[in-house]
Amino acid sequence: MQVRNRFRWGLILTTIVGINACTNNDIDPNAGSGVTPTKGSADFTKYVAVGNSLTAGYADGGLYRNSQLNSYPSILAGQFATVGGGSFVQPLFTEAQANGAGYLKLIKVPDPANPFSLITSISPVAPGAARGGTTTSGSPLLTKFTDANQNLGVPGIRVSDILTPGYGSVQGNQYFERLLTNPLTTYFQYMSDNLNGATFFSCWLGNNDALGYATTGGATPLTPIALFTTNFTAAMNKLTEGGRKGVVVGIPNIITAPYYTTVTVPLILAYINGVLKPTPAITSLYIQTSTGVRATQTGDLLMLSNATDYGNIGMSTVGTKAGPYGLTPANPLPNNIVLDASEVALLNTSISAYNGVMKAQADAKGIAYVDPNAVLSQVAASGGLIQNGVTYTSSFIQGGVFSLDGIHLTPAGYALMANEIIKGINAKYTSTIPTVNAANYRRVLLQQ
Repeated sequence: MQVRNRFRWGLILTTIVGINACTNNDIDPNAGSGVTPTKGSADFTKYVAVGNSLTAGYADGGLYRNSQLNSYPSILAGQFATVGGGSFVQPLFTEAQANGAGYLKLIKVPDPANPFSLITSISPVAPGAARGGTTTSGSPLLTKFTDANQNLGVPGIRVSDILTPGYGSVQGNQYFERLLTNPLTTYFQYMSDNLNGATFFSCWLGNNDALGYATTGGATPLTPIALFTTNFTAAMNKLTEGGRKGVVVGIPNIITAPYYTTVTVPLILAYINGVLKPTPAITSLYIQTSTGVRATQTGDLLMLSNATDYGNIGMSTVGTKAGPYGLTPANPLPNNIVLDASEVALLNTSISAYNGVMKAQADAKGIAYVDPNAVLSQVAASGGLIQNGVTYTSSFIQGGVFSLDGIHLTPAGYALMANEIIKGINAKYTSTIPTVNAANYRRVLLQQ
């Protein structure tokens, strides 16, 4: 049995009404309320942001100049300026190298009924800041930025990596390698060096300790809780040195992102049955799990980045080739392209444990803790989140919050998160820092 991809394309995208908005127009939705911005008990003179891809401003599957300019730390720094905050230096790619590490752009409207139409609806943009050569894993080496820095976000870094020498070498992370003069410098040391004179920090680490497992169907191990605790505690001890105040942001519920909710088992089954019209209808896929092969069940999740693999379902020329791929126990979908229900349960348990460590550290140090699910759960709920006349949902593309990689945020999404962080800071330090209007930030990256 063979399934051929019958793509039913929509129109070439030139605009999406209501999706693309202005950028970098920080209008306070509470303007006119009569509340004067105040710093409360915190000092925002020099702000340093610690974290991973979300802190760096990673979006659309890459880090590039526009995404950096719309990072949540950049948005926060702009609002901190209303209460005495100073300049905020980020490791920006130059205008001449604005494509940075490369990213994804939307070129066609995917057919909602055809899960495989996603394969060619999004196109990669070539890196603009490649300096020649690659890391051991094949990622391009990026143009160096070795000046003083206040946005220390490194895409891909885990809490388990922060004390590892060589993580920023050509054997390690391309984004961290870009920031270093000495490849043996650890992230902890880099963070320490750039905290000189800092009066306030944000720390959003921990996501990748869970995300690596989640995006590889459990193939990448979760960080052991003991190691996570040791390293995160070390980071917090350094960040709060001398009584420095700040905010810790927890790990969101990963599986509510469109990376896991766009290409679903029911959608693929409906498409296959519509194409093949088998009798009886196909009611499940077959997947390889850590405990053996079984039919799909409620709670098994497919992943947006594996749409090409799912496009091969039904073919007898892939997988074990012992029957139609994904439709027989003899030729199941491999474990690494499905996050099965038992893996989801383990993922959620681990995220809860990591968040417990992070909140306990924040509480012990007397600093603010922000749960990102406070806003993201509203986005994922039926009806979404409505602010200033705009509805934000967790839908892929149309939702406006998640970028084209299905995991990281759009500028509008980062603005929503910045507002949530500001709320947490205001509550903890009795400050009155104004929020921004997320409606004035771009949502979908249109074809240029």
